[in-house]
Amino acid sequence: MGDERRRSPRVAVDAAARLTIGEEVIYARVRDICRDAVLVETERVFPLQTEVTVETELPKVSGAIRASGRVIRHAKGQDGTQAMAILFDQISTESTLRIDLFVSEQEA
Repeated sequence: MGDERRRSPRVAVDAAARLTIGEEVIYARVRDICRDAVLVETERVFPLQTEVTVETELPKVSGAIRASGRVIRHAKGQDGTQAMAILFDQISTESTLRIDLFVSEQEA
């Protein structure tokens, strides 16, 4: 079996995101997304298992996506930034459908 452990296909994207960690709000860029996780680039990363709420809008998809999850991995971002993978723990059916629509349009 290969290195791919994801249950859902992921696709690259460049979209603004708002992350809420406790009382703190930071802005980030979504770099890839699937129905159960997102990779965001930020100026700083938070420790593994930190709870995060993610809000974003995907290109050509109507409506916002809002999900809560936890940091599961750190990565290098583009141009000296840092990145965090966030696994969703709570996401609405509407947000999941918006991600599915976006992913299916990118794979077509």
